[in-house]
Amino acid sequence: MGRFLRYPLGFQHKSRHNELIMIYLILLLAIVLRLPLLNGSFWLDEAAQFLESARPLSQQLNIVDDFQPPLMHLLTFFSIRLGNLFGLGQTEWWLRLVPSLIPGVLTIWALYYLALKLTNRKISLLSSLFVATSSFHIFYSQELRPYSLPALWAILATWQMLLILKSKTKKPLVLFIIFSILGLYSSYLYPFLLIGQFIYLLKEKLSFSKILITGGLIVAGFLPWLPKFLEQLQAGQALRSSMPGWSETVSLPIFKTALILPLKFVFGISNLEINLSYAFLALIVFVPLAYLLFLSLGQKQKHLNFFFCILFLPLLLSWVVSFFVPVLQAKRVLFLLPIFAMLEAFLIMTYYKQKPHLVKILVSAILIINLFSTVAYWTKANLQRENWRALTQEITAKFPKNETAVVFSFNAPFAPWEFYDQTCFNTFSSGVYYTSDLENPAETFKALSDYSYVLVFDYLRDLTDPEDVLLKTVRDLGFKEVGVLDYPNIGFVRIYTLDNIIIAKAK
Repeated sequence: MGRFLRYPLGFQHKSRHNELIMIYLILLLAIVLRLPLLNGSFWLDEAAQFLESARPLSQQLNIVDDFQPPLMHLLTFFSIRLGNLFGLGQTEWWLRLVPSLIPGVLTIWALYYLALKLTNRKISLLSSLFVATSSFHIFYSQELRPYSLPALWAILATWQMLLILKSKTKKPLVLFIIFSILGLYSSYLYPFLLIGQFIYLLKEKLSFSKILITGGLIVAGFLPWLPKFLEQLQAGQALRSSMPGWSETVSLPIFKTALILPLKFVFGISNLEINLSYAFLALIVFVPLAYLLFLSLGQKQKHLNFFFCILFLPLLLSWVVSFFVPVLQAKRVLFLLPIFAMLEAFLIMTYYKQKPHLVKILVSAILIINLFSTVAYWTKANLQRENWRALTQEITAKFPKNETAVVFSFNAPFAPWEFYDQTCFNTFSSGVYYTSDLENPAETFKALSDYSYVLVFDYLRDLTDPEDVLLKTVRDLGFKEVGVLDYPNIGFVRIYTLDNIIIAKAK
């Protein structure tokens, strides 16, 4: 009765209605912010994802060379088939829609209800707003790779985890098992979250027998894929051995990762240069957050156990494992970004009445950083994906197909070239990951002499050909470098010719 005296029924209904309008507006904002550049060019990994998923269904599990679980491949396979019915099977925005954009938006919706179950509506709305405007989440909601997908399963599973503790039905437990299995089939870093979830359930006094049975069912669901995972792990180790420097490419140095990862969660896809501007902005955000976290620890806020188990513990475990297998990058733990945003909102709203000015500065700083980093992503080519589409179009327009050879220092032509080369230029590749392994480079590339133009891609060549074996071989065949095509994030395409033909150089 006292509850209804404090909150009249009409007021409750109106407040609930306004909050639903707010979350719908945040979801609409999230969609709008994710539309620009959705149809941008595929980069290397996205094009490789398409080429693998375009194969027959019987080959979809043959992904030993791609250190990822199979769910993304299967979703993309069916997206391609569905898109082909409408002529969209090779359209970038369509291919990114089902496995990336939709999960990204649904994650924001699920985060609202997760935070609502744990905290209150103001924290829920602010958490969702932070993720909706995060350039980091926007970027990977537009990428045809399994980053936004496991984030959806992570938030849905964590939501059901909270419901398990309060529900008398089996539905939340069943959904938790399903979402957890889907998470395991979406990301190999997902088990770190799963460990944190089980520890939280144990701390919240869920019976050990129920936890053991639940964990057993989840593990059983992943067991059919375990042999393939071990094959992928072995293939990854072999790649690092055959291509020196590859580990540094896929993962940052282990101690640098510990610094960069939280900065990425706040600053998004901006280039994190150590200068006064970034240092000032970092101080504005992280010092108040650390102060509010310190206050929470002193007051023993009841929800800190949740954030320790669901955020800090998975990050710590993945960081420790990276000492042995270098897998940790910020994008690979994108599924923890919503929990990080939820922690920000929790600290902010908990101390709003005690520290109103500090809180207002902190909220403003986070939203301004989100806005500026998103606009920078939209407007700066060096922050966007590799523009293989435009590069391929320029090569097609400038060079005669039958007189031009396109050369890659790799075991095969790069996937985005295969995806965008509609003219079908003649291509040559070293056939190995490391060019110095070639016994006779001159013999491998002797057919280049039959062409007037040779285009050599510098892309990844600092890894595959650090001694410039390919360039020396091309010059030994009598070719001279007469210009370059230069594209952000792709680098130079070196133009060689046997004749003194004047070619317009790309700026």
